[in-house]
Formats: sequence, structure tokens, C-alpha cells
Amino acid sequence: MKDFYFRMLTRVRYGVGISSKIADFAKEMGGSKIFVIADKILLETDTLQGVFESFEKAGMEYELFTDIVPEPPVKVVDEVSSVMRRVGCNLCVAIGGGSTIDTAKAVCMLQTHEGSVKDYLFGGTKTVTKPCVPLICIPTTAGTGAEVTAASVIDDTENQVKLSVTHENLIPDLALLDPSLQTSLPTFVTAATGMDALTHAIESYTTLNANPVGDAYALQAMRLIGENLRTAVSDGSNIEARGNMTVASFLAGASLLNCGVSVVHGIAQSIGGIAHVPHGLANALILPYAMEINYVGNLEKFKNIAACLGEKAEGLSLRDAARKAVEAIINLENDIGIPRKLSEVGVTREMFSQIIKDTMKYRLLAINPVKITRKHVEDILEAAY
Repeated sequence: MKDFYFRMLTRVRYGVGISSKIADFAKEMGGSKIFVIADKILLETDTLQGVFESFEKAGMEYELFTDIVPEPPVKVVDEVSSVMRRVGCNLCVAIGGGSTIDTAKAVCMLQTHEGSVKDYLFGGTKTVTKPCVPLICIPTTAGTGAEVTAASVIDDTENQVKLSVTHENLIPDLALLDPSLQTSLPTFVTAATGMDALTHAIESYTTLNANPVGDAYALQAMRLIGENLRTAVSDGSNIEARGNMTVASFLAGASLLNCGVSVVHGIAQSIGGIAHVPHGLANALILPYAMEINYVGNLEKFKNIAACLGEKAEGLSLRDAARKAVEAIINLENDIGIPRKLSEVGVTREMFSQIIKDTMKYRLLAINPVKITRKHVEDILEAAY
């Protein structure tokens, strides 16, 4: 066994309705004035009511910010950071999906660091050196795992590319996993975010950086997704399925944090920057086509993926059993209504050259189970088109 380092720095609390106890946790962490960053759409439901009541009953002052946009651009992150600094909060609570949580991570970093978030993106002029303002995350989707990871993915609209600020100091301090906040999530969002979590689990399990602890997290995430995603999509009120998906997303995020991801994310991030396809959907679109190339790089692990997703491999050769993992993804995506082609979501062939160029710059391609060339990326895009 090779040497490895596994970190799980976020405290995690799970419970139906646990978000309504947010004030207790904020007090424990020394919060006196709380900056709440939330998806605006949550104001149209009663999702935030328990959070507001918790702060009000505790007599805690809070400032609410909801002007968050999907796939957060540099300008928005910088503006939110200025607002938080101006109102003088010493703890942040992020309630929403991956975009909200990624925004909050970067905003908390900028409270203790000078400049724009653009300065800290990969290849930028500055690095994270100080602790960030404490952050509590309450995810309202089961997909990104951002509540436990070290990266904040930002859209550099000027250069039409998505990049990240990645540093251990950005890892949230506490994650409250409350499946009751996800029962009204739209069907398609449930499907796309669930596939995002599955992509995290599969890629982190099969990278060259994988380790036994990360494997355990990823395998359990895959089992839970295989057993619950179809139910969560078809019956969003099923709290058991929602709870299992919430835990699966966290487990996949923890595995991602420690083992990394590879070509699927490289292509999806490039597509997001150029065609503005939501990250989870882009991952779902690329996943089966990338797996067609990757499964020969680790037949045993891809056989295990197939088993986690319910495929039977008795009597098959190892290679054929591993190939079943690809079939499992195709079947799952067909069942939950995921588009199968890039042409359905606004990607054109004219974009391919830039997508390939940006993908080949992706720093984690080196840990893909198969050495990735430009031809591989081109083949994946053609197959997915």
C-alpha cells in the first residue's frame, strides 16, 4: 500500500430539521453577527423559515444576502465580499446549492485576504495564507459535496473559463445535512445534482491518487446513489431517499477532497466556462463517454462500480464486468431523464477546439486512470455530441 494523507476537517451533523438549530451551532463557534448567503429561490418557499426563527429566538443579529447567481462569476463574488465586510459579520452561513456554497467559501476567504477573488484563482498572483472567516454550510441539493471540500469554483467570464480557489483553509467548519430542505427540489435538479455526486465518487475512486479511506467513502456513496437516486427523482417527498442522497453527496465530496477528480471534470469545467452548461449537468453528459475510455485503466475498480450500481457480472470476464459500469450509468441516466447529448444543451462543434485546449490545461488530468491525450478529449466530445 502506498503512503497517503486523508483529511476530513469539516464537522458534519445530520438530521431531519437540524437546520432549525443553526443558532446553537453559530453560538458554539463564537458567532455574534451572522452573514447568511442563500439562494434567492428559497425565499419563495418556507425553507429558510426555521433558520430565521432560530436566530430570532436566540436574539442573534443576522444579515441576509440572496443576490447569488449560478456558476458564480468573479464580479459577483467580489461584490458579496464587500457587502459582508461593510456590515461587519464574523461568521457566515451558506444555504443553497454548490454555487451558493462556492460563493460563500470565496467570500469568507476575502474577509481576511486583500484583492479580488480573481487574484487567487489557479494561476493567479496571490495565494491563500490566512484562516478564513468561519463558515457553516447547509446544502439544499445533494450533488456538489461543496460543504466539505477545499475548492471554490469561480467563472472567469472575461476569459470564458472556470477556475478554482483551492486551499485547505477554504474547507467549511461545519456542515448541517438536513434532507427536509430538499423535498421540494425540482425533478431535473435532483437528477443532475445526483449525477454530479456520482461523478465525484466514480472519479475519486479511480484516480491515481485514490487511497483505501477515500475508496470506502466513494464506494458507499455509489451504493447509496444506486439505491436511492431513482426514488429521489420520482418521489421527491421520500425523506429516506433524500436523506441517503444527502449523505452520499457528502461522502463523495470527502473522497473528492482527498483523491481528486480527472478528465470528466476537466471537460465539464471547460464546457461550463464556454457554453455555460451547469456543472452537474455537464458532468452527467460527459461521464459515460469518458468511462468508455477509462474503464480499461482499472478493470477491478470499474467492476466494483458496476456492482455498486446494481449490475450483475456473474460469468463475465473481468473486462466485460468492468464495461458493465458504463452500461449502469447509461441506464441510470435514461431512467432519471438526463440528456445524453451535448447538442441538446447548447454546445456546438465550433466550441470543441477551445474546450479541448482548456481541458488539456486542467491540472488533475495527470491522475486520470488512463493517460489523456487531445485525441481522447476529442473522441469523448464527438461521442457525447
